Amino acid sequence: MPSFEVLLVLGVFGLYCYDSLMLLNFNELIFIRFKKKWSYKFPILSFQLLRKFPFLPNLLTPNIALFQVFWPTCDQDVNFKEFDIFIKSLIPVQVISVILLVLMFVCLPIVAFKYGSGTNLLIVFFVIYILIISILIYLFTQKNNLKLSNTKLVSVTFESIVCPPFALNIVRKISLNYPMNVDPYIFTKEMFDEETKKSFKKNLCIIIDKKMNFLEKDSERFIELNNYLNQIQSEKEN
Repeated sequence: MPSFEVLLVLGVFGLYCYDSLMLLNFNELIFIRFKKKWSYKFPILSFQLLRKFPFLPNLLTPNIALFQVFWPTCDQDVNFKEFDIFIKSLIPVQVISVILLVLMFVCLPIVAFKYGSGTNLLIVFFVIYILIISILIYLFTQKNNLKLSNTKLVSVTFESIVCPPFALNIVRKISLNYPMNVDPYIFTKEMFDEETKKSFKKNLCIIIDKKMNFLEKDSERFIELNNYLNQIQSEKEN
């Protein structure tokens, strides 16, 4: 039977992976913001889990903000002033999430395997909880800027205290909670660089076309997607 130390490390990693995994609908995707640049990721459309499509973010970058959007939508309501405040308010949480990652996947395994389940390991746990509590206090003071409802704040607090590996995903949970009320195609035209914009248009058109293959041609959904696809393609030609 594996030792306590091995089970501890595997447990931390397993819980982190479990909490990181997302299930998206066919028409949903993730926008990624890192160092003032934007990129995107579609879910794995070749595989379904519980009738949805899995998406696993980069496990080495829990500090990167993710935003969930869907297509098509007529919404175009993004308050960029509020969004800038949100991004700036998120920075301290991003810094601490990197420190937590190092503590849980570098310091904790080293201390556990070298010193066993003794005082040194308790010190690591203590530091992890101090950082988590400091994040939660900060979230409480900045909940308006971070667009956190009381219910969401309580949920994040409970998960982080009960299961510390879940705290690694605090940045993602906050950013995914942010209301991105805008069509992804319209958003990319304003925020993405030219190369990423072209790549996104190409991939989005492919996915829309693939979705339409499974719909009846006279159905309302088919007509809606066909109009959306024609809109994108016509703009590509101009």
